[in-house]
Amino acid sequence: MSAKALPLSTMVHTVIGIGLMFLGYFLPCPSMSVPVNDALVAAGFPVVDGSAVITITRMGMVNAMIFLGVVYLWTFVDTLWPCFLGVLMLAFSGFTPAAKVLNSFLGNPMVVMIFFTLCFATALIKSNVSSWLSQWILRRNFIIGRPWVFTGVILVTTYFLAFFEQTSICFLIWPVMYSIFDQVGYKRGDRYVSIMLVYIIIMALLSFASDPFKTGAFLLLGNVWSMAASNPGMNVPALPAASYFCFALIISLTSIAGLMLLMRFVFRVDVSPLLRLDPEVLRKEPLKPMTGYQKGVLIAFALFACWILLPGIIGKDNAVGAFLAHNSLLAPLVALFLVGFVHLHGKPIADISETAVAYPWRIFLLIAVAMLLGDAMTGKGTNVTVFMEYMLRGALSGFGYVPLCIAVVLLGISCTNFCNSVVLGLVLTPVLLAMCNAFGMNAGPLMACFIFAVLIAACTPAASPFAAMLFGNTQWLSPREIVTYSVTASLLIAGVVIVIGIPVAMLIF
Repeated sequence: MSAKALPLSTMVHTVIGIGLMFLGYFLPCPSMSVPVNDALVAAGFPVVDGSAVITITRMGMVNAMIFLGVVYLWTFVDTLWPCFLGVLMLAFSGFTPAAKVLNSFLGNPMVVMIFFTLCFATALIKSNVSSWLSQWILRRNFIIGRPWVFTGVILVTTYFLAFFEQTSICFLIWPVMYSIFDQVGYKRGDRYVSIMLVYIIIMALLSFASDPFKTGAFLLLGNVWSMAASNPGMNVPALPAASYFCFALIISLTSIAGLMLLMRFVFRVDVSPLLRLDPEVLRKEPLKPMTGYQKGVLIAFALFACWILLPGIIGKDNAVGAFLAHNSLLAPLVALFLVGFVHLHGKPIADISETAVAYPWRIFLLIAVAMLLGDAMTGKGTNVTVFMEYMLRGALSGFGYVPLCIAVVLLGISCTNFCNSVVLGLVLTPVLLAMCNAFGMNAGPLMACFIFAVLIAACTPAASPFAAMLFGNTQWLSPREIVTYSVTASLLIAGVVIVIGIPVAMLIF
């Protein structure tokens, strides 16, 4: 049997992506003239006719195009082998010795922390804690005969359960919804069916943007914390995990309420079939008690969450808060130790060797390479960060603080639908921080709104793994339905971030 040939489109995208990675050696280096100041003179930028000339260096162009080519390949071809190609290209570029490239790749403290965090997240998924909790919630009597209460419970439950397993929450909730659709008489194409299946993914995205423990917001917050530690003169905002979580929770719950109002008064969804919902169908199989292993994983997760959140709640000016904040990188390792060390019935709470089968290696490698290439692209001697900073300063000069926040939110929520959200956040974070410093503005509220907005992406298949799963559900959804309901949801969430999020962020941060 002959091997299946690669589709022509895949081969074309592969050639384009690899070609982009080599273009940095040949493209002219862009430059711009800006008003001269002491900082630019001290940084060595030449002054011509009274203006400082900022030029991206050849190495900056090489690193930027390597990064752009990898992002292109991630979007249109694959997320695995482009990671290795990107590391190889950077090692051969002459930017830094190969040994230092590898050390920055897997020796970065944040990457190590992410490795242990994803290990623990995998243990959470394998424990089926979220499945047990969802079954328990859906068996409550107060949701029967109340269609809008039932709808709200489904959405809120999905949002909170996604803190345990965001990328697979749809495979947990969608089958429950399918059985309910069949029972009450809903079919493919009915507005309630389409909207609820899309909104379940939106709930996962809201959780992804709220999560200060494992993924999504945690990765971008961790990047800010890392920059604060390594660049004390940059005035990087603290953004404590507890404060960010409160901020994100307010936005998320307000967005859920707004989405339900859209369903009821804009889309005018018919919920009358839900009045026929028989509670006994949901209870046809008795709910088994939560196992000791599941309780153990929940306890470990609670300790992990407390470790991350407590410094922001009790402050860092006391022994406990200072210790937890100083050693936050160890929180996932402690959680992993507990679930591996504590044994029940002769077995560990979570056998990491078993969960390794489900470990999200693609996600880990993508994040590690994004941080590596992002640091190389914006690092010393490239001038990319300064160039992007002054480009944004030119476009946004004259904006007040609130209009600037609005522009950043719209930029984040628009761009994130066409490339990986975490990657985009990692690249733009140092640029936005530098811009806020230049304008003399407090970066805290702006960065909090940007981090949330940049992680909401479901309007195109390339936007996120969540969007890819949504567009892959052709059995129940058409592309037109997905685009309609995901775009309106994104617009509503952007509006909530602007109207509610900016004032709340200014109050909290």
